Amino acid sequence: MSSSRLGLRLAVCLLNISEARRKYIVENVAKAALLKKNGQKHPEVSVLNVFSDQGYNRSVITIAASVDELDLAENLVQRIPGCSVFLFGEADLPEKRTLVQRRKQLGWFTRRDFSALKPDLGVAPARRCGLTACFRAL
Repeated sequence: MSSSRLGLRLAVCLLNISEARRKYIVENVAKAALLKKNGQKHPEVSVLNVFSDQGYNRSVITIAASVDELDLAENLVQRIPGCSVFLFGEADLPEKRTLVQRRKQLGWFTRRDFSALKPDLGVAPARRCGLTACFRAL
């Protein structure tokens, strides 16, 4: 079976949201990830999984897209107020830092003042981070 899509390079995005109890908010964020700036559906973007932990009030939305659709991050920043985006892997050009390197550089787990962080796109995360996205090309 031949396919013109053979060799398609994918990017994966993990959206971490400080919300799980209000399902409609999580669903609206997942839907926003599927849309282009003009409101039409991205043909090469898919939501692979939505995991919500109500006890911790956190959700993770896993999105896959063609590397050519990396404007997905910019679309999320425009559609979701307060969104912060940090790039890693192939999406983090020219450094191509791994997620572990990126988090260490940011002091992500030891930091107390998130307002001093400079995301690649969007606004600095608040103390109670609303939505933080990590993009990585595969």
